[in-house]
Amino acid sequence: MARGKSRYVSKPAASAMEEALFCRLWEEVDFDDHPHHGGHEPNPEGELRFSASDEAITIGDDRLTFRLGLGDDGEDSIHRWTVCSIRMNDGPERLGEHRWSLSPAELGGQLTGFVNGCIGIQELDLPMVVEERSLLASLRARLQPMLPGWTWHLEVDNKPDRMGWYVRAPADWDSLFTIFVGLGWHPDSAEDRTGFLLFERAPPGELDRADEDESNRLDSLRTVALCNEQRGALSALAIDSTWSHRAEPHILPDLPGRVELWPPSMGRWPLLVARSDPDLTDGDVTVWAAAIVSALQPAISTLPARIDGLSWR
Repeated sequence: MARGKSRYVSKPAASAMEEALFCRLWEEVDFDDHPHHGGHEPNPEGELRFSASDEAITIGDDRLTFRLGLGDDGEDSIHRWTVCSIRMNDGPERLGEHRWSLSPAELGGQLTGFVNGCIGIQELDLPMVVEERSLLASLRARLQPMLPGWTWHLEVDNKPDRMGWYVRAPADWDSLFTIFVGLGWHPDSAEDRTGFLLFERAPPGELDRADEDESNRLDSLRTVALCNEQRGALSALAIDSTWSHRAEPHILPDLPGRVELWPPSMGRWPLLVARSDPDLTDGDVTVWAAAIVSALQPAISTLPARIDGLSWR
C-alpha cells in the first residue's frame, strides 16, 4: 500500500476482524464518555465504517469513530498503537487522545495480526502502564464469569481517585446499576492504592440521557427492595437489619478489607463501598474483588426483575 493512500470499506457486512476491533476499542472508552445516543454495548450499531492507511486505522459506527495509530483528523477517540502499553498524557481528556496506548498484549494474537497488516507500530520512550494493564486484565478474567452479560468499560481518565473497570448491568435488564472494580486512592495522592469496588446505581432523577428514565425509575424500586429490612438482599449482609434507617455507613466485618453499606438516605449512590487491605499484590486484589462480587450475587440476582406492583415496605 502506497504511503498516504487509504482504502475505504463499505459493504453490507463488515468483516469479523473489523467488528472485533471496534468492540475492543469501544471497551477502551471511559464510561462517562459514551455518546448520548445509542446503546452502551460494544457491538457496532448501524453501518460499520472502516478505512486504513500506512499510519492509522479509522473505524466507526453510528455512535463513535475511533482512530488507531498516528494522527488525529478529528476522530472522537484516538488510540496510539505501541510496542508496550504506555501513558501518552496525564489526562483527563474528554475523548481525543486516550491516556493509555494499546499494544499487542491488549489486543491478542489475531487482532494484532490484523492491525499490523494495516499499520506500523510505534516504539516510544514514555512511562509504561504494563503493570496496570495486567491487573485490569486479571480482574476481568476472574470476574467476567461471575457477571455474565455485563459490559466492561475502562475508567482511567474521569475520576481523580480511581482506575479500573465500570461494569454495566446487561441492557435487557433495564437497569443503570454498575460495579466499579479496580484500584482506588486519596484524590490528592496516588501512592496508597488499595483494591476498590463500588456497587452503585444512578441517582434518582439525575440522568445523562432521556432514554434512561424508565431504567432509573425501576432502579428506585430495586433499591427499596435491596434495602428492605426483612427480605432485602443487601440487608442480609448487614449485622443490623435496620442499617438503612440511619444515614451513615454500615460496616460489614465478615468481608475482607473495609466493606460498607451506604443507605440511600446518605444521598450518595453507591450502595456498597469496599476497599481492600493495603499492600496486597495484584493477585491478592483479584481474589479480594472476587470475594466481594461473590457476596453481592444475591443482590445482583434481583436486578433483572421488574417489580412494579409489589409493595416492599
